[in-house]
Amino acid sequence: SITSIDDYAFHSCHSLTSITIPDGVTSIGNYAFYECDSLTSITIPDSVTSIGLDAFSGCNALTSIRFEGTKSQWSAISQKVDMGNYTVHCTDGDIVKAEDV
Repeated sequence: SITSIDDYAFHSCHSLTSITIPDGVTSIGNYAFYECDSLTSITIPDSVTSIGLDAFSGCNALTSIRFEGTKSQWSAISQKVDMGNYTVHCTDGDIVKAEDV
């Protein structure tokens, strides 16, 4: 019955390597996974309609986000997601994000 992941919920959880957000969660809070430097992959259901400021900031190992919605749905919720080197796998194709060099 979890519907949101609170601000700073997994802040600096260095042992977290992957996570699957349960279906029914609608929001991921600010800095929810901040500095989870071992996190390499995350699966986000299409029920998520809000991602907080810098939710994945400092997740330098994050290379794969599986979003169970479309690219346009991801674009609508990801404005506050900081830049990184990762691929967002959506149901209608991939979005490659790379930091400006």
